[in-house]
Amino acid sequence: MREGDLRETLRGIKGSVDFLLVDIWIPMARPALELVTPHLRPGAIVICDNTARYRAEYADYFAFLESNGFRSTTLPFDGGLELSIRC
Repeated sequence: MREGDLRETLRGIKGSVDFLLVDIWIPMARPALELVTPHLRPGAIVICDNTARYRAEYADYFAFLESNGFRSTTLPFDGGLELSIRC
């Protein structure tokens, strides 16, 4: 758990990451994922909230997932919950 501006706090990650929960302001979802992706081990899980409800707003987030080797599916929770695995 980190507190503060993610554009700063996520730069100091040391080691590997197994799980990332993205439940933040939509325009910050892709920047958060971009900063953490180099630290995600193969098989790491990324969960992002409200991806079905705001599909168009998450377009750049989904583009990043697709172009960086993630496998992803939208789970049928209220608003949609994206489950992505780093391959």
